[in-house]
Amino acid sequence: MDPAPPIDVGIALVGSLMLALLVTLIALALRTRRRARLTIPAADVPAVETERAVDGAALLAAVGEAEAAGQTQRLPGLYLSLAQWRRDLGETDAAEDLLRKSIRAAASAGLKESHAKARVALGDIAQAKGDPATACEHWQIARGLFHELKRQGEHDAVDARMQRNGCPTDWVLTDF
Repeated sequence: MDPAPPIDVGIALVGSLMLALLVTLIALALRTRRRARLTIPAADVPAVETERAVDGAALLAAVGEAEAAGQTQRLPGLYLSLAQWRRDLGETDAAEDLLRKSIRAAASAGLKESHAKARVALGDIAQAKGDPATACEHWQIARGLFHELKRQGEHDAVDARMQRNGCPTDWVLTDF
Protein backbone atom coordinates (compact mmCIF):
# COMPACT_ATOMS: atom_id res chain seq x y z
CA MET A 1 0.00 0.00 0.00
CA ASP A 2 1.26 3.45 -0.89
CA PRO A 3 1.80 5.90 1.96
CA ALA A 4 -0.41 9.02 1.90
CA PRO A 5 1.25 12.00 0.28
CA PRO A 6 2.41 14.65 2.78
CA ILE A 7 0.07 17.61 3.37
CA ASP A 8 1.38 20.94 2.16
CA VAL A 9 2.05 23.27 5.12
CA GLY A 10 0.50 26.25 3.29
CA ILE A 11 -2.76 24.37 2.76
CA ALA A 12 -2.80 23.30 6.40
CA LEU A 13 -2.35 26.93 7.54
CA VAL A 14 -5.11 28.19 5.25
CA GLY A 15 -7.42 25.45 6.52
CA SER A 16 -6.63 26.31 10.14
CA LEU A 17 -7.27 30.00 9.45
CA MET A 18 -10.61 29.24 7.81
CA LEU A 19 -11.63 27.06 10.76
CA ALA A 20 -10.72 29.83 13.23
CA LEU A 21 -12.70 32.36 11.19
CA LEU A 22 -15.72 30.06 11.13
CA VAL A 23 -15.59 29.53 14.91
CA THR A 24 -15.33 33.32 15.43
CA LEU A 25 -18.34 33.99 13.23
CA ILE A 26 -20.40 31.39 15.06
CA ALA A 27 -19.42 32.90 18.43
CA LEU A 28 -20.41 36.40 17.26
CA ALA A 29 -23.74 35.15 15.94
CA LEU A 30 -24.51 33.46 19.26
CA ARG A 31 -23.52 36.59 21.19
CA THR A 32 -25.75 38.78 19.01
CA ARG A 33 -28.68 36.40 19.47
CA ARG A 34 -28.13 36.38 23.24
CA ARG A 35 -28.05 40.17 23.39
CA ALA A 36 -31.21 40.41 21.30
CA ARG A 37 -33.02 38.21 23.84
CA LEU A 38 -31.79 40.35 26.74
CA THR A 39 -32.75 43.65 25.15
CA ILE A 40 -35.38 45.65 26.95
CA PRO A 41 -37.86 47.42 24.66
CA ALA A 42 -37.55 51.21 24.79
CA ALA A 43 -41.17 51.55 25.89
CA ASP A 44 -40.43 49.50 29.03
CA VAL A 45 -37.56 51.75 30.18
CA PRO A 46 -38.69 54.60 32.42
CA ALA A 47 -37.24 57.99 31.62
CA VAL A 48 -35.03 59.89 34.02
CA GLU A 49 -37.05 62.91 34.98
CA THR A 50 -35.74 66.34 33.99
CA GLU A 51 -37.37 69.62 34.78
CA ARG A 52 -39.21 71.21 31.85
CA ALA A 53 -38.98 74.93 31.25
CA VAL A 54 -42.04 76.62 29.85
CA ASP A 55 -40.80 80.16 29.31
CA GLY A 56 -37.40 80.40 27.64
CA ALA A 57 -37.10 84.16 28.10
CA ALA A 58 -37.76 83.91 31.83
CA LEU A 59 -35.27 81.09 32.07
CA LEU A 60 -32.59 83.12 30.28
CA ALA A 61 -33.27 86.01 32.66
CA ALA A 62 -33.03 83.70 35.69
CA VAL A 63 -29.70 82.31 34.46
CA GLY A 64 -28.38 85.85 33.96
CA GLU A 65 -29.47 86.87 37.46
CA ALA A 66 -28.00 83.75 39.08
CA GLU A 67 -24.69 84.19 37.24
CA ALA A 68 -24.50 87.87 38.21
CA ALA A 69 -25.32 87.10 41.85
CA GLY A 70 -22.92 84.15 41.99
CA GLN A 71 -25.70 81.73 43.00
CA THR A 72 -23.68 78.58 42.39
CA GLN A 73 -26.26 76.25 43.95
CA ARG A 74 -28.95 77.51 41.59
CA LEU A 75 -27.01 77.51 38.33
CA PRO A 76 -26.76 73.77 37.56
CA GLY A 77 -30.54 73.29 37.60
CA LEU A 78 -31.08 76.44 35.55
CA TYR A 79 -28.51 75.35 32.95
CA LEU A 80 -30.18 71.94 32.84
CA SER A 81 -33.63 73.46 32.27
CA LEU A 82 -32.26 75.86 29.68
CA ALA A 83 -30.56 72.95 27.89
CA GLN A 84 -33.84 71.03 27.79
CA TRP A 85 -35.59 74.09 26.37
CA ARG A 86 -32.91 74.42 23.67
CA ARG A 87 -33.14 70.71 22.92
CA ASP A 88 -36.93 70.96 22.56
CA LEU A 89 -36.33 73.73 20.01
CA GLY A 90 -33.97 71.44 18.08
CA GLU A 91 -30.85 73.40 19.06
CA THR A 92 -28.80 70.35 20.01
CA ASP A 93 -25.38 72.03 19.92
CA ALA A 94 -26.53 74.81 22.25
CA ALA A 95 -28.12 72.19 24.51
CA GLU A 96 -24.85 70.23 24.66
CA ASP A 97 -22.92 73.35 25.68
CA LEU A 98 -25.44 74.11 28.41
CA LEU A 99 -25.37 70.52 29.66
CA ARG A 100 -21.59 70.72 29.96
CA LYS A 101 -21.95 73.98 31.89
CA SER A 102 -24.47 72.27 34.14
CA ILE A 103 -22.08 69.37 34.76
CA ARG A 104 -19.19 71.68 35.63
CA ALA A 105 -21.35 73.84 37.90
CA ALA A 106 -22.96 70.81 39.57
CA ALA A 107 -19.59 69.16 40.18
CA SER A 108 -18.24 72.39 41.72
CA ALA A 109 -21.31 72.84 43.90
CA GLY A 110 -21.56 69.15 44.86
CA LEU A 111 -25.02 68.77 43.31
CA LYS A 112 -24.97 65.15 42.20
CA GLU A 113 -28.59 64.98 41.06
CA SER A 114 -28.23 67.83 38.56
CA HIS A 115 -24.90 66.37 37.47
CA ALA A 116 -26.47 62.95 36.87
CA LYS A 117 -29.45 64.34 34.95
CA ALA A 118 -27.16 66.39 32.71
CA ARG A 119 -25.04 63.28 32.04
CA VAL A 120 -28.12 61.28 31.04
CA ALA A 121 -29.23 64.02 28.63
CA LEU A 122 -25.72 64.39 27.18
CA GLY A 123 -25.56 60.62 26.71
CA ASP A 124 -28.90 60.65 24.92
CA ILE A 125 -27.63 63.34 22.55
CA ALA A 126 -24.41 61.43 21.90
CA GLN A 127 -26.38 58.26 21.15
CA ALA A 128 -28.68 60.16 18.77
CA LYS A 129 -25.59 61.49 16.98
CA GLY A 130 -24.26 57.95 16.51
CA ASP A 131 -21.58 57.99 19.23
CA PRO A 132 -22.50 55.06 21.48
CA ALA A 133 -19.12 54.99 23.29
CA THR A 134 -19.53 58.56 24.54
CA ALA A 135 -23.19 57.89 25.36
CA CYS A 136 -22.23 54.85 27.44
CA GLU A 137 -19.58 56.87 29.30
CA HIS A 138 -22.07 59.58 30.26
CA TRP A 139 -24.71 57.05 31.29
CA GLN A 140 -22.18 55.09 33.36
CA ILE A 141 -21.24 58.23 35.29
CA ALA A 142 -24.92 59.12 35.77
CA ARG A 143 -25.68 55.62 37.00
CA GLY A 144 -22.89 55.87 39.57
CA LEU A 145 -24.16 59.24 40.79
CA PHE A 146 -27.71 57.94 41.17
CA HIS A 147 -26.28 54.98 43.09
CA GLU A 148 -24.43 57.34 45.45
CA LEU A 149 -27.66 59.31 45.95
CA LYS A 150 -29.56 56.07 46.67
CA ARG A 151 -32.01 56.97 43.88
CA GLN A 152 -32.87 53.41 42.85
CA GLY A 153 -35.53 54.34 40.28
CA GLU A 154 -33.24 56.64 38.32
CA HIS A 155 -30.33 54.21 38.73
CA ASP A 156 -32.42 51.37 37.30
CA ALA A 157 -33.67 53.55 34.42
CA VAL A 158 -30.11 54.42 33.41
CA ASP A 159 -29.00 50.82 33.85
CA ALA A 160 -31.82 49.64 31.57
CA ARG A 161 -30.90 52.34 29.02
CA MET A 162 -27.31 51.08 29.08
CA GLN A 163 -28.37 47.46 28.61
CA ARG A 164 -30.77 48.38 25.82
CA ASN A 165 -27.96 50.13 23.97
CA GLY A 166 -25.36 47.41 24.52
CA CYS A 167 -23.18 49.34 26.97
CA PRO A 168 -20.89 47.33 29.21
CA THR A 169 -22.27 47.63 32.73
CA ASP A 170 -19.13 46.60 34.58
CA TRP A 171 -16.87 49.47 33.58
CA VAL A 172 -14.53 51.18 35.94
CA LEU A 173 -14.10 54.66 34.53
CA THR A 174 -11.33 57.06 35.44
CA ASP A 175 -10.19 60.47 34.25
CA PHE A 176 -13.56 61.72 32.98
